[in-house]
Amino acid sequence: MGEVHYKRRALRALAILPRDVAERFHRGFEQIACGRGQNLDISPLRGRDGYRLRIGKYRAIYQLTDGRVRVIVLDVGARGDIYR
Repeated sequence: MGEVHYKRRALRALAILPRDVAERFHRGFEQIACGRGQNLDISPLRGRDGYRLRIGKYRAIYQLTDGRVRVIVLDVGARGDIYR
């Protein structure tokens, strides 16, 4: 089983989101860390390292590191703001 680490910026953004959306993101990252994220809406980022997880109109930017699965959540927000 892998680990999920949240940057401070991502934790603040998750605290602002509606509770059900934040819980879906937490569950999604746990699934990714366990290697069961096949049914999630995930895409690799273009022009920089990392991946995007989409839940509704919100996006989360994260990276996978090390040989073991370690998910580092960098930021979470609305579609129009997250890629800036």
